[in-house]
Parts: sequence; C-alpha cells; structure tokens
Amino acid sequence: MKLKSCATLFFRTNSILKGNAYKHNSVLIAASRTFSNWHIVGALCLERKPVITQPLTPLEKKYYDYMQKLEVEQSLLSDHEKRHLEDKKINEKLKKGELEDMDSIAKQTAQDFEDLRQEQFNKYKPNERESEDDKTDNKQSLRRKLDSSLVLVIKQKLGNDHRWVLPQTIHQNGETLKQTAERVLKEICPNPPKIRIMGNAPVGYYKYKYPKVAREDGVFGAKVFFFRGQLLEKNVKFLDINQTDSLWLTHNELNEVLQKDYGKAVQSFLFPDFIDVDNTDYSLYSSEDENDMKTTASN
Repeated sequence: MKLKSCATLFFRTNSILKGNAYKHNSVLIAASRTFSNWHIVGALCLERKPVITQPLTPLEKKYYDYMQKLEVEQSLLSDHEKRHLEDKKINEKLKKGELEDMDSIAKQTAQDFEDLRQEQFNKYKPNERESEDDKTDNKQSLRRKLDSSLVLVIKQKLGNDHRWVLPQTIHQNGETLKQTAERVLKEICPNPPKIRIMGNAPVGYYKYKYPKVAREDGVFGAKVFFFRGQLLEKNVKFLDINQTDSLWLTHNELNEVLQKDYGKAVQSFLFPDFIDVDNTDYSLYSSEDENDMKTTASN
C-alpha cells in the first residue's frame, strides 16, 4: 500500500514538473518571437555645424558696448597711442627748431600708418550673412543658414506612406549599430563625404508600428536607434543623393516636416545653437545692477 502511494506521488510530481517546464519554454519561445518581430534600424542624424557666428542678441550687444566703454576708460596706452604722443613731441620740437638730428625722425608717422590701414580697410568688402540660397529658399543646399546647424532629412517610404525622416536602414547580422548608421550614407549617397559619428552608443530611440497591410513575415514595426554625425568637408554645396527628396533643415524647421512624436525624439538629442533671450525684460536692469557689473568686471 505504501509502495503504491509513493509511486502515485512520484508520477503526479513528475507530471507537474513537466507541465511547468512546458509553460516556461512556451513563455521563452513567445518572448523570443516577440523580440524578433521588430526590425532593428540604425538612423543617422547628419549635421552641418554653423559656418559663421550668430548675430548678437540685444543682451549681448548691451554687454559688449558696456565692456568696450570700460576698456576705453580703464585700459593703458597701446604702443600705437604712445607713438602718436612721440610724433606730437617731435612736431613741437621741429616748430621750435630744437631738433638737431633729422635722421631720428621716423619716415612714417603714426597718423600715416593709420591713414594707410584705413584705406586698406575701406577696400575690404565682407561677405553677406545671407547667401543666394537663403534668398531663393533652396533647402537642398548646404550654403544656407550659415549661422545655424543644418540636419539632413530625406523622404522615405514607410508602409504605404512617404514621410520625412532621418536617413535610416535596417540592421544586418554581423554589424554593430554604429556600422549600420555608417552604412546609411553610403546607400543614399554614391560619393559620401567625410563625416564623424559621435560615439559608439545611440543618442536616441524611437519605435513605430507598420500598418497591418505592410506587416510582412509577422514584423510589427521598427525600433530605430539614432546616431549623431558631423559633416567634416567644408566646401560642399550639395550632396549627390540618390533620392531627390532631401532637405537640409535647421532645428526649428525640422518641426515643420517631421511627424510630431518622431520630431520630439529627434529634438531630444539635438543641442541648440543659441539660447533665445529676446524676451528678457531689460528694463529690470537698474543703475545699481550696472554698478555691480562694473565692480565685477574691474575685479
């Protein structure tokens, strides 16, 4: 009787363990299938950094003027200003006939030097901050918005729709995500320029699902990993991109073409070119604040 009870208990325990093992394996298989039902995608955020500086904001202009004023009030005489004083003394001696050694007189006075440099300066014509491509609003050109960063976006087919996205491609076995991002530019550009990808880890992430019609082989959607890249070649006006729909946009212009959620993911890892302080109330700066600024600067 005892032997029969032990045998029954053994078979029950064994069946329970087998059932739990089957359930555990089923969970693992389901999890692996869920993980493999997404495309892993590498995307490249290629930037052209500013070529010229930003124009001064009102606050920066106010501070610049103040520091210039402080420099004039507190600075010592420069060599050129000392030369002016020496020339003035020599002219007074010449008028009085007190100068005996005429060879000691410089052939070029400080005023002559100033006039010559002023004449050269008047001939110099600086380039305009606004290029021809700015005037024609040619957003496919790299020679626009020279004081801002530009980001490359292209129109790609996602499902049945064509949408503006950062250049992206599906990850292949045997390569790292960074290598996938590097391959993106080679796929869309026959003669890719020199670029530098910043770091080995992604800077951003975004996930989207494919439409039901476009779900082939049970793939639900794509998980996109972003990498930031910087354009190193300076004398490039256009990139020879296979797709005609490509634009170089500022950070603010990206919001006009990118889908809202996708745009937020992109903006989360972009660094602004400048901080907008135009809304600052400058009337709050009193004379006491200016005195504090003067004391700090003089120290």
